[in-house]
Amino acid sequence: MEVSLLHESDVTLQRFALNKMNQDVDEHWPEYSKHLGKVEELFEDPGFPDSALAAMVASKVFYHLGEYSDSLDFALAAGKQFDISSKESYNACIVGKCLDKYIALQRQGKEPPQPLKTMFETVFESWLQRKDIDLKEILGLVIDTNTRIDLVEKVLEASLIKGEGDELLKYCLSVVNQHIYEAKWRREVLELLAKMFQSEKGGHKPDNLNTLECLIDLNDDATVTKMLIGLLAKKSEETDNETKKLCFELQFKTSPFFCKSLIDALTTADDVKDLESTKALTPILSGKVPAALHLQFLCSQNQTDKDGLNNIKTAIESRNSITHNALVIANAFTYAGTTKDVFLRDNIEWLGKATNWAKFTATASLGLLHRGHTNKSLDLLAPYLGAAQGGMSSPYQEGGALYALGLIHSPVCHDNPDPSGNAAPAAAAGGNQAIQGQQGIINYLMDAIRNAGNNEQILHGACLGLGLTAMTLADANVLSQLQDLLNQDSAVVGEAAALGIGMLMLGSGNKAAAVCDELVQYGQETSHEKITRGIAMALALIMYQKEDEADTLIETLATHKNPIFRQGAAYTLGLAYVGTANARAVERLLNMAVTDVNDDVRRYSVAFVGFVTFKRPKYCLDLIRLLHDSYNPHVRYGVALAIGISCAGTGLKDAVEVLERLSKDSVDYIRQQAFISLSMVYMHQPKDNEKVNDFRKSLEERVKDKHEDIMTKFGCIIARGILDAGGRNVKIALNSNNHTLMKNCVGMALFTQYWYWYSYILLLSLSFVPSTEYCEAEEYKKPMHLWEVKEDILNSAGMGDEADEPGPPEPFEWP
Repeated sequence: MEVSLLHESDVTLQRFALNKMNQDVDEHWPEYSKHLGKVEELFEDPGFPDSALAAMVASKVFYHLGEYSDSLDFALAAGKQFDISSKESYNACIVGKCLDKYIALQRQGKEPPQPLKTMFETVFESWLQRKDIDLKEILGLVIDTNTRIDLVEKVLEASLIKGEGDELLKYCLSVVNQHIYEAKWRREVLELLAKMFQSEKGGHKPDNLNTLECLIDLNDDATVTKMLIGLLAKKSEETDNETKKLCFELQFKTSPFFCKSLIDALTTADDVKDLESTKALTPILSGKVPAALHLQFLCSQNQTDKDGLNNIKTAIESRNSITHNALVIANAFTYAGTTKDVFLRDNIEWLGKATNWAKFTATASLGLLHRGHTNKSLDLLAPYLGAAQGGMSSPYQEGGALYALGLIHSPVCHDNPDPSGNAAPAAAAGGNQAIQGQQGIINYLMDAIRNAGNNEQILHGACLGLGLTAMTLADANVLSQLQDLLNQDSAVVGEAAALGIGMLMLGSGNKAAAVCDELVQYGQETSHEKITRGIAMALALIMYQKEDEADTLIETLATHKNPIFRQGAAYTLGLAYVGTANARAVERLLNMAVTDVNDDVRRYSVAFVGFVTFKRPKYCLDLIRLLHDSYNPHVRYGVALAIGISCAGTGLKDAVEVLERLSKDSVDYIRQQAFISLSMVYMHQPKDNEKVNDFRKSLEERVKDKHEDIMTKFGCIIARGILDAGGRNVKIALNSNNHTLMKNCVGMALFTQYWYWYSYILLLSLSFVPSTEYCEAEEYKKPMHLWEVKEDILNSAGMGDEADEPGPPEPFEWP
């Protein structure tokens, strides 16, 4: 009956009919649907006074018909007739569709229509007032919009007022780190969080540590400086200790340039520059104190099986240079950072069989043994550094020693006692004592380049050492010298010079656009593949963590006719989006892996998926699992490498399963990488892990097997060194608390180039992290301050002779 009243001319009867239909639509919607045309006609009639009611009826009918888009449109037109607080299925569905449509439009960069925006904000405000809805759910909703930072702020402020702020702020930070991939939106939320962590609303206490976490991600050294100065200015023991703790975090998680900027700012700030507490921060930020602590820990806690390397030495053929080189590298990994060179001293005659570039690598491996031992680096390497240091050496040894110098100083970012930043030149009176601080080592390496003439071996080692010591500093003088070497068009020197430029300008992005243009231009002009390959990696390093900013360069490289440049596109994608799990970057890499005609491009396209996804190792496995059955052996190799990168130290069962299958592949270089990746996955697993113990035995059996291929043996020997790295006291870590570790990722990226040059294997050590934790005083009955490092620790760690090696550290004094 009420439906027939719709067709009456009396407005009162029409309104009565619509009211009745609105009440009974859930039961009679099939009949009402036949009259939708009339309902819509009334809605569109400008003379009808209750069009909102007509829109409401139409919305409900469309809902029952399953036309949710039309239902939402009419619900928006219904205005206040639509009750967002109702818990009926119709209302809940329309609210959900409203939220979905609003978020979709925001993500597409489109402005939502005003009715949709109004409903979204009304739903948000009503949910914010309800006690039955968790604030985490509301926060997740507004973060999903990708634009409404004002609503995110409202949720966080509401949590502070309710006294739940600390928990929700930390939850929001974890969401940002794990689920927000758009750089601009992530930056906005982090800036807000940095402010909210310092809020005192609702009795919330400022959280300096989590504020610092946000500022590190923002790369905001200016605000960090203000925070540190503010804490130091309070001149209390509590704030001084907190500042030191923050500085340990900064040194571990930020770039060398970032730490150098903080040191420069703190030592020139009028309010605090003369304070003892300020002076105590410089050696922490520079890396001097952490390096000394790690050196002492690794030296005193060395758990290496001394017989392991000797058994391998007995098993391999002494005349084979490949396995000889592998064992030298394995020894360097095994004793990395421990200062112990017992194996080398006991096998001097055997070690002397290394020739040419193997001798270069053997000398460079000393840099791993003494990594972080910066006070005596030149004394340790003096026998190999030529006439300037009173030594007698071949060019290969001298080049290797300069490379080793970079490896030793790689943990330190800035340690110059001279405020002017100028150190005495290498040839100055006073010998090694005149060369002080990191800047002094940089000057020494630049002098070595100037004095090397055209000697390729020395220049190659000096360029790598210079890149390692001056990483991220973007020094104009260093850049000019490396560019001059690159322009000499020597294949060996040019490759190292290009990598040196990449490390020097690491993470500069478009600030180094001119340098990128010059590198691309030179890469197109040179006839040396080694130089072009070095340039390809250098471009990736320059675009480190730049995400969208690197897209133009990536497109240029990906469409280049030279396959080495297309290979560079894979490098750049992996490092520009490192640790982000960005779906677009992963899709582009996988597309290159299956469509490019060049095997090198395919290999590294798959491998660098590991860099993009290493924070989500299971996700990486899901992405590339099927590729391990590819007909192309280079793709299968890339799978093994990607798993090693993304799953290092996890011991994941699925990763082990795939790698074990690849270790039985018919192709020798796939087996080689599978064993190396397995050792990376098994790293730092418990001693009683049967799988790891069986893996150790299988490595020795493979090395002893006379029928096994040399390349596979090489991989097994390297794998044994990685498994026992740092005296079994280090692990591979590319991130810490969701912060991507710059040096560690760079070391891993350069390690992947060992396919072309075995010396690059040593750079894997940059990704090693000692398995230690810094203590907080309140965790112990008697507090232990790890930053109170005694001078004998800084100056000890002997020359490698076991009799002169430092003993256990003295107990730290109680405050």
